[in-house]
Amino acid sequence: MHTDNADINIYGDSIRKERYIFMVKVILVDDERFASDELEYFLKKYNDIKIVAVYNDPITALEEAKGLKFDAAFLDIDMPVVNGLNMARELLEFNPDTGIIFVTGHDDYAVKAFDLNAIDYILKPIEKDRLDRAVDRLLKSDFKSAGTRDAILDKLNRIDKNIKQDSERIAAYDDEEINLIKMSEVFYFESQLGKTIIVTSNGKFKTKETLETLESKLNDFGFFRCHRSYLVNLRYVTKISPMFNNNYVIKQEEVEYDIPVSRNRIKELKQILGIN
Repeated sequence: MHTDNADINIYGDSIRKERYIFMVKVILVDDERFASDELEYFLKKYNDIKIVAVYNDPITALEEAKGLKFDAAFLDIDMPVVNGLNMARELLEFNPDTGIIFVTGHDDYAVKAFDLNAIDYILKPIEKDRLDRAVDRLLKSDFKSAGTRDAILDKLNRIDKNIKQDSERIAAYDDEEINLIKMSEVFYFESQLGKTIIVTSNGKFKTKETLETLESKLNDFGFFRCHRSYLVNLRYVTKISPMFNNNYVIKQEEVEYDIPVSRNRIKELKQILGIN
């Protein structure tokens, strides 16, 4: 771990045309020294960012962060003992106004749920344009806005479920063949005439599991029972559209079919998705 209590040097002309009225203090946490050194090098070029501390051990970072004053944290997701998601939760416990930016090797397929002013992500290897956008978003963030902590925690939970989907598989049947399908490839499950159909990016399959059984198994994997005949993957939901008689339908990316939502489930669905 190394700290920098001095003002950050300005390297030539300012990268940013717009000047902000405050300096954002940040900490960096990545178990790979090369990765943290690279990020530190890039961030020192921003006039409005002050690096308070850099850590290669998440445990040490958590122990010492309580004694530091900082506005945001750049966190690697894949770290031993304490991963970036859990570290973000810990930081928010004692500093609810912390902005969170993940620097991760995960494909954006797993983390594209990020859509909140106080949270963002950058994929490794770091690209300057993407870092510029993340820093600009960070500088414009209102860390002390009401409900920020709870909103971030909800978002972290959804991201956690997305990542779990990538490692979980389900047995599916196509005639006599047994296929092991990633949960992240499933758009939705549908009950048809007593049989359960799996609709995926690679076609339709059958499973011997009932929708009720799948609902209980997949609650922690980002699936939601929106209707007695449908269990949907929330990571693909792009829109909830009203219909007649206070009914709604779900629209998913890459799926042409509109999925109905029961009236008694719409309130819970909106809460999960953070829709007022």
